[in-house]
Amino acid sequence: MKIQTKEKITQSLITLLQEKEYNEITIKEITNKAEVNRSTYYRNFKSKEDIIIFNLNKIMKEYTNTYKTIKEKNYENYLKIIFETFYNYKEFLLTIYKKEQIYLLQEVLNKHFKNKLNQTENKLKKYHIYYHIGGIYNFIICWLENDMKDTPEKLTKITMQIISKEDKINLKN
Repeated sequence: MKIQTKEKITQSLITLLQEKEYNEITIKEITNKAEVNRSTYYRNFKSKEDIIIFNLNKIMKEYTNTYKTIKEKNYENYLKIIFETFYNYKEFLLTIYKKEQIYLLQEVLNKHFKNKLNQTENKLKKYHIYYHIGGIYNFIICWLENDMKDTPEKLTKITMQIISKEDKINLKN
C-alpha cells in the first residue's frame, strides 16, 4: 500500500509539473490530485524534491536489476542499459529537466555508485569514478537538451567513441 501511495503522489507531481512551474506547485495541490491526506504525504515525503528523488531512485533500481540479468558485463552493455533505462522514463526526465530539477539526478547517481566508491581505498580510482559519474550525468543532460532524440544505441556508440580504452579498463575493475 505504501508504494502505491508513493506512486500516486509521484504521478500527481509529474502531472502538475506539466501544467505549472515547479515553485508554483503546492503540497495541497499534490495531495488533492493524489487523493491522499496531507499527513499521508508527510509520512512518505519531506518535500517535492523527495518525490523526484524517489522516482530517480526507482529508475536506478530498474537499471541495477536489468544490469544484473545480463550475461556479458562489459562497458558497452553497461552504457546501453543505463541509456535504455533512462529512455524508458523520457517524459519524466524531460519534465524535470525543463523545470530545472534535473540537478537531483547527480545526487542520485553519486549515491547509487557510492558502493563502488566504498569498495576502494585507491584515491585515484575514487576520483576516476566521480569523473565517470559526472560524464554520465552530463551525457544525459546533453541528451535532454536535444529532447532525447538520439536512441540509446546511438548514445552508447557516441560514448564508446569518446571514452578511452584506459577508462573502460579502470571502470571494469
